[in-house]
Formats: sequence, C-alpha cells, structure tokens
Amino acid sequence: MTAEAFLVASPNTFALRALNYAPGIDRFRTSRGHHRSNRLGDLISELGGSFGTVFTRIDCEAAYGVPLYAQVDTFSAEPEGRTIRRDAMPRPDRQAVQPWQILIAAAGQMAEGNLFGRSIIADSRLTSGYCGPDTLALTFDPPGSEHNLWTYAFLNTNVGLRAIRACAYGTSIPRLRPDLIMEIPIPQADEQTRKRVATLVRRAVEQRELYGRELRASRAVIESLPEMQAAHALCAERKPRATIWEGELRSLCAWNVASVGAALGDLQRAWGRRLADAIVDDGIFYGPRFARISCSPPHGVDFMSQRDLFLVRPLPRRIAHPGFDDTKLFVPEDTLMIGAQGTLGEGEIFGRTALIRGQLSHMAYTQHLLRVLPQPRMAASLYAYLSTLVGMRLLRSTGVGTKLLSMREDLLRELPLPDLTDEQTATVTRHVDAAHSARDAATEAEARAISIVEEVLSAWPA
Repeated sequence: MTAEAFLVASPNTFALRALNYAPGIDRFRTSRGHHRSNRLGDLISELGGSFGTVFTRIDCEAAYGVPLYAQVDTFSAEPEGRTIRRDAMPRPDRQAVQPWQILIAAAGQMAEGNLFGRSIIADSRLTSGYCGPDTLALTFDPPGSEHNLWTYAFLNTNVGLRAIRACAYGTSIPRLRPDLIMEIPIPQADEQTRKRVATLVRRAVEQRELYGRELRASRAVIESLPEMQAAHALCAERKPRATIWEGELRSLCAWNVASVGAALGDLQRAWGRRLADAIVDDGIFYGPRFARISCSPPHGVDFMSQRDLFLVRPLPRRIAHPGFDDTKLFVPEDTLMIGAQGTLGEGEIFGRTALIRGQLSHMAYTQHLLRVLPQPRMAASLYAYLSTLVGMRLLRSTGVGTKLLSMREDLLRELPLPDLTDEQTATVTRHVDAAHSARDAATEAEARAISIVEEVLSAWPA
C-alpha cells in the first residue's frame, strides 16, 4: 500500500475519514454516458444475516453439532471449522451458508496480504456450515445469476477490494459498515461480457468442488484399510488420555507417544514400512531464514506463508529475492509441504500437509514449512496418507516445544507407512492427479474472469 492524496467532490458527513474514500470508486459515482453502474444494495436480496452477531460457542461432538466457519475457514482449501451446538446461535437460519453467496472477510487489518475485505463464493466446501460474526454474506435472488457472479468477479479486482476496504471503520481491527457496503457501485458491461465472466466463475466453482471430491476419494482408499479404521477410532476424538508405551523411548515428552492414543504403537507393529523408506536421502528439511522486503512486480518473487499455502486462492506476498540459491527458496513439483511450526488447536495449520503441483511450484516459501521430498512416484500416495486425520495426528505427535511447536526429524522418519498394493497406489495417484488438475483449472478460470472485469474497468474515466 502506498500513500496518496485526492479530492472528493461530495464527501458524506457520516464518513469523514480518508479511509472511506477511494479514487477508483469515486470515478464510478461521477461517471456519465455509456459508463454505467448499479448500486450493490439494489442487486442483493440480503446483506449480512450473521454479521456482528455475538453469541457463546458451545463446543460439542460432530454428531451433535454443526461446523462454524471463521473467516480463514471460508478461504481454506479444506475448511475445518469448529463444531458447536446449533442452538447456541441466536439466528442459525440466517447464519447458514447458502450456495452462491459472496462471503466477505469483514474484520481484520489492511495489509496487502491480509484477508480483510476479500471475497470468496460459497461452494460445496462451505454450504454444510454456518458463518461466524466476522463474515459478511451477500445473498442474491436468484442465486448464481449473472449479476451474482459478475459482482463476485468485480469484488475480487484491485478496485473491488479497495471499494470494500473503503467501507471500514475502527482502529486496531477495522470492521465493515453495512450501510457503506450497500452504496458500492458495481460497474456494468454488455450482456456477452457478463455471460463470459459468469461462465468462468461457474467453472471455477465446479472445479473447486471436483478438487474436494477427488481428494476425499484418494484418502478413502487408505482410510478403508482395517488398520487405519482402528487407528481413527483411537485418535480421532481429542481428550485427555494415558498410554502404556512398550517400545523404545525416543522422547521424554509424553505428548510424542500419548497424543495419538495407542494408534502409533499399533500401526508400527502392523506395518513394516516407515516414512524414511518413502523419501529421498536428506529429504526432510526446513527452509532458510531471511528478511522479507516488500517490492512490486516485475521485481522480486511471490512468497507464501504457512497460511497462504492452505488457502483455496493463495495470497502470496511480493518480496525482494533474498540473494541465495533458488534451490533453497523454491521447491520442485511433488514436494510435500507440512505446516511444521505452530500450535495444536483443531483448526490450526500445524501438522497439515500440502502437495506442490502446478502454479504452487513457482512460489517461494517460508522456512516454517517442512519440506519432504518423496521417492519417485510415491508423492501422491504419501500425500493422501499424511493428509488424513490419522496422518495429521501422527505428524503432530512429533511436535516438540512449548507454545510454538516444531517437528523432530528423527521421530518423523519413524512414523509408520501403510502397505498399499500396486492397484491401490494407482487408484490413489489417479485421484490426487485429478484433484490438482481441477484446482489449477479453477484458479485459471477465476483469474481469467477477474481479468475480463479489469479490462472493462480500464475503459472507465481516470
């Protein structure tokens, strides 16, 4: 973000702050002739049914509750949410996520890489859950209409993001003002252009949903193994537990053996293979530490934090190249990246695994992500296994430290690995390949839709 000064023709007396104005938005309000725009409030049927609703979250087991999605969950490739009692919400019907709603991160801070003001469209990742009070939901009638999808693409342009952030109030943690949101002008285009954008956004949604289905199918092959089913029953529920450990004591931290119940010992006895058998020599390491100095394209490289990697639409930060060899900054395709520094909350990134494919292989990554380099043709099956709930629990069992845990490489290498048949491995690989192809297709379709809107915006008066 850069400092700027500009004149406003007619400021609103109820919003006398420079933050509430943006030159790009003001020009829409004052445009004439063939440059047309609609007031956002005239396009939607409901604004923010759950926004600002304060209530006590009463946690419960999944069988008795519903997932509540925080802001970061709505933008996650695989949202976890927090399971709470539905009757804890004062207006649950209005907080339920509806297909094709535009969900806006409505509380946060203004830095370029932050979620505040950004929008995501509700697909099947989210429609079984409920919005938290910091998410502003825009509902259209009918859902999925051209106006719905065109508005979504516009709000994801740079001008659209600035328009939303211009509706903020507050100091340390700004929030959005619904009355100002309703006044955002949505630029219009000819029918053919709107249809092109709507088609691309629908394709992005379809491909993201396919991504989720294919990932679940890949994990189902491994989760159907009898040993995995028994391990799931032992470690799925989070509760205090004690375990009698009969093996070699590799750590004096009870967490490293008791956190997964008896599952670790059972799997080590059932399976002869270990994680070390599936990775190359010296194939587990952290990235280097370096100063992150912001810059603008074409200079620098796109840099991903732990959070960015697990978003459905990553928000890399542009930084100056730190100057050392690229092999320490970037990673090859089929590398597994594990969130390896963090805390143990159920929705936290620590212990979660991502597979680097396609566009993700062109990014630089934080040192907090643990790099795991699999043996040839083993990346897909290893990723599917480690990204199951049991796999995540096993990875977390290698954590050491106090507030911010890290992972011990020797404990990682000794984690048990399932014995898959060639047919099972081929099935898992097919699903993982299809999932990541769908994810790239979704990213490309959405980016193209946004670029078309930006081409339209370039014709507006400066």
